[in-house]
Amino acid sequence: MSRRRLSCRQAHTPGLALLCLVWGVLVLLGCGRGEAPGSRGDWKGRTLRIGTDATYPPFESVKDGELVGFDIELGALIAEELGAKAAWTNTSFDGVFPALMAGKFDLVISAVTITPERQQRLGFSAPYYTAGQLVVAREADTAVTGIESLRGKTAGIQINTSASLVLEKFPDIEVRQYPSIDLALQDLRNGNLAGVVGDGPTLRYFLAHGFQGLRAAGGLLTEEHYGIAMRPDDPALREAVNAALQRLRDSGKFAALEERYFGEAAQKAQATPQAVPWGKVTWRLVQGLGLTLGLTVLALISGLPLGLAVALGRRVRFRPLAWLCAAYVEGLRGTPLLVQIIFIYYALPQLLGVDLAPMLAAVLALTLNSAAYVAEIFRAGIASVDAGQEEAARALGMGRAQVMRYVILPQAVRNVLPPLTNEGIALLKDSSLVSIIGMAELTRAGQELASQLAAPLAVWPLVALFYLLATLPLTRLASALEKRLHRQG
Repeated sequence: MSRRRLSCRQAHTPGLALLCLVWGVLVLLGCGRGEAPGSRGDWKGRTLRIGTDATYPPFESVKDGELVGFDIELGALIAEELGAKAAWTNTSFDGVFPALMAGKFDLVISAVTITPERQQRLGFSAPYYTAGQLVVAREADTAVTGIESLRGKTAGIQINTSASLVLEKFPDIEVRQYPSIDLALQDLRNGNLAGVVGDGPTLRYFLAHGFQGLRAAGGLLTEEHYGIAMRPDDPALREAVNAALQRLRDSGKFAALEERYFGEAAQKAQATPQAVPWGKVTWRLVQGLGLTLGLTVLALISGLPLGLAVALGRRVRFRPLAWLCAAYVEGLRGTPLLVQIIFIYYALPQLLGVDLAPMLAAVLALTLNSAAYVAEIFRAGIASVDAGQEEAARALGMGRAQVMRYVILPQAVRNVLPPLTNEGIALLKDSSLVSIIGMAELTRAGQELASQLAAPLAVWPLVALFYLLATLPLTRLASALEKRLHRQG
């Protein structure tokens, strides 16, 4: 018996070493982030961290894997004026402000409208662009002529944008919120909305780049000012940014940038629809799929042993440990994964001063969540082993740990292989939620492409196909395991 114990311990050593190595690398990546400058007034030679949501052309979008747009070039010019280097993070708009307050960014440049509500919790630069809200309707629906004609109907907006403030004044208009404005426009074209309300420049960009059959209904509803957002406790940074903006205006660089994106030549270029570059689209989705698979594999490698440990912990006689493991399972299974990701990435820096890199935070959240489900799968597998086998093993003189290790676990693992495979499939699809912390996985890559190309119907079916190609082998594996176990039973 001692020789068998030794061989099993040796067999587990490489796996444990690999697991420790993986997490060691991730921790190094998470701890290797530069600290924010101690003096906000002097940025020479430093890195200016800027957050944006690159799904809002012509201000910010992704083209050929690079951030492009008016705001992107403006941020680079401001960093140049400050003698700093601009480092961009592309994340979803509903996560960009929590990341700013958590210290992940120094600035947010993402067509952010200055509103009294936002000024209560954020600092803003001087306004750098004047825009306004616009109503878009179907060309065939002549009844929609502006915001008043939407009363009693349904309008779409992008989530967390100032369009919601406009529609608050019209309680009889039903509002539907979408993660990106192109999805709202597609729903409008499908006939599910009477109109879409959003920023005029961006809506006009989409109308010119692929959303035929839609039109602008009326003029601008508001006069709004875009500003560069920052934390309110950075007055020196605000003064430096305002001074940089003024120098850009005085030198003519700002006027040249406006002309390039919003001048007559730019309007003519936008009026020419472009064909979908399928090769580039496919390659960008392949890159997103690679990140999705990487996150899934890392989370599974870490979640399986953690889940097994939690399942075994629930069976120990030491009641506090059993209760702790049970609380872990119920807590992680009872709260949404999205909330867990937000807590780990955005809340921990403010609560405990723990600042994790996006990759480490994503793997940690997926691991902890997956381990809770894996624990219940293992617990069910252990319970499925006939109790008489434990009694027989104990009668042969084996201890409780030996019975679990050599008799029960091997049979339990065989029984839980199919549900574990299904958990892997669910984890792969759940990894799309990490886009809220700036991870450009498959879903986020599709969102960026759909916005930049104004072609959601071309991009999203391809995204679905990539997910199918990734999950189909696991689905077939689960089916084969179930048939094999059924034959053995």
